[in-house]
Amino acid sequence: MAKWIQLLVSAAILGTATAATGNCTSPEVRKSWHDIPNSQKTAYIKAQQCILSSPAKEGKIPWAKTRWDEFAGLHQLLALQIHSTGNFLPYHRYFLNIHKHLLNECGYNDSLPYWDETRDAGSFSKSPLFDKTYGFGGSGTGSQNCVPDGPYVNLPVNIGPGFKNQPRCINRKITDFLSTQCGASYVKSAVAPNNYNDAAKAIYMGPHLLGHEALAMMNGDSITSAGDPLFMMHHGFVDKMWFDWQKVNKSRLTEIGGLNAQDPARGFWEFSGTQESQSSMWGKPNAAQLALTPDPQLGDGGPNMTLNHSLSSLGIIPNATVADIMDTQGGYLCYVYA
Repeated sequence: MAKWIQLLVSAAILGTATAATGNCTSPEVRKSWHDIPNSQKTAYIKAQQCILSSPAKEGKIPWAKTRWDEFAGLHQLLALQIHSTGNFLPYHRYFLNIHKHLLNECGYNDSLPYWDETRDAGSFSKSPLFDKTYGFGGSGTGSQNCVPDGPYVNLPVNIGPGFKNQPRCINRKITDFLSTQCGASYVKSAVAPNNYNDAAKAIYMGPHLLGHEALAMMNGDSITSAGDPLFMMHHGFVDKMWFDWQKVNKSRLTEIGGLNAQDPARGFWEFSGTQESQSSMWGKPNAAQLALTPDPQLGDGGPNMTLNHSLSSLGIIPNATVADIMDTQGGYLCYVYA
């Protein structure tokens, strides 16, 4: 009974949605960091600090020392399945849901904010996101580009670089002119295609990629950029682009496609060469990592994405399917973007 009471309380706070009913009657409204009050920013930051300093709980990733390491390590393990594939948008939406769960564990029960990057395009460094009190700290300094101020100073991440696992600081390097392509006209172009595959690639190669390049989180490493808490703000922005694309037509709530793992002959779309040649930048998963990595074809029965594709968090939250997360108001999820 207590579990159901807790579920109902959480639903009242974060939008009424339960797996039992499949209903979403009062969706959570996700707002840009610009528009939430300082009290909410403070609560969010406190919970994020808690995740970064809490000991690992699942015990499935042996090199993970903290709860945050488990989360960032999940992104590392799945890197070759969730980038430059049809699973890019679905998995990162699920990843946001995992993060929401971790914030809830640490006492944060308000709506999940995101960063509307169109409002800061061309001048990321001046964004309120980088405030040292009510933000994520500024651009990195020193030889390692460690964040110099704000709430995440001196909090190490033990995941990365690449497929290695070595303690390093939370780091980033902001380049304003690269952030220009996160502007409204570029977002409009990214969500213009009429089919899922084209839209997903336009979002991926457009504002998503340029945002990463403008921020260079965790040494600009595609594999472990999730180690910087700022990553979640950026991917809220990415998820909103997909949300905006989907709301144009209800048929888009069931439209999926693409491969469920990278084509070895192509690897990451943003780099030249093959998956093998690209591995010179960040190495390859070792045997222990491969043993932990979920089968990319689970639920699909083949190399192509379907609505039955399984999304795994290695136990942080229950597995879901792509069908579960397609509609942000479908019951498994219950939110909209402001």
